[in-house]
Amino acid sequence: MISLDWQERLKMDTQDFIERKLPKGNYDIDIVYNAYPQRIDGNIPHAVITLVGKTIAAKIYKDADKYFDFYDYLLKKKGEHGGMIFAYIMARAIKKQPVLFLNYIEDFFFNTHDQKTCNLVMDKVIYPLLKKDALEHIDLIINWVKKDNKLLEESITKLLSKLIGQDAELIAPIFQKLETSWLYATPNIIKVNSKFLKVVYKKDKEFYLSVYRNYQTKRNPIFAEILCEAICCYDDNIQTICDTWSHSGNIKVKKIGLHGQKLLKSRKGKK
Repeated sequence: MISLDWQERLKMDTQDFIERKLPKGNYDIDIVYNAYPQRIDGNIPHAVITLVGKTIAAKIYKDADKYFDFYDYLLKKKGEHGGMIFAYIMARAIKKQPVLFLNYIEDFFFNTHDQKTCNLVMDKVIYPLLKKDALEHIDLIINWVKKDNKLLEESITKLLSKLIGQDAELIAPIFQKLETSWLYATPNIIKVNSKFLKVVYKKDKEFYLSVYRNYQTKRNPIFAEILCEAICCYDDNIQTICDTWSHSGNIKVKKIGLHGQKLLKSRKGKK
């Protein structure tokens, strides 16, 4: 908990930074929060960075397109704290100029090597957009999936899990969109789809099982891999599918089927 005195101090110092330093290209924002005396494991508390980030965002979001050099500096020079501040600024900026900042954030996603910041931006910036109207923006997310980016795989999986967690009616339309990537799925895309099905199992078991019923006659090794890696429970229909795969003339499908049989055996009798 930040005391009221320190909240006011941080807000005032942030305002001073925006008015006197930001226009001159002096981007060392840590001068604001480093003054805070308390540390947690030697680090500035996240609550302090959050307060600074939200304060900056509230002050500059209307003219956010003037500060791209500042955003790049935060990402390149200020580590985790810079990533947090960046996320809070983008969360406000994207509401004011959605097309411009979606493009900018997309570029960030495909160039960052920081998983933590990637997850944070996805959660603070992209999730609110989809929460408001998921189907309006879901094609953008599916296109990101198809880009086959390792960091995005984790961030998107968390995002989709959160979306269907708060609205089960999104399961079918999101699955149908993801399904379009199955035929030529890369290893990362396979992981996203398998992980999504595992989340679906927890939210809507009947829909989960219906996917296996729909694919019970398929022999495509990619389809088999996605479905095998998503096995969460024992089911007679899934057993039949894996038994069929295990006798396939395709070596890869046969291997997947045998693996599926082992998974089902370990899950038999478990809820």
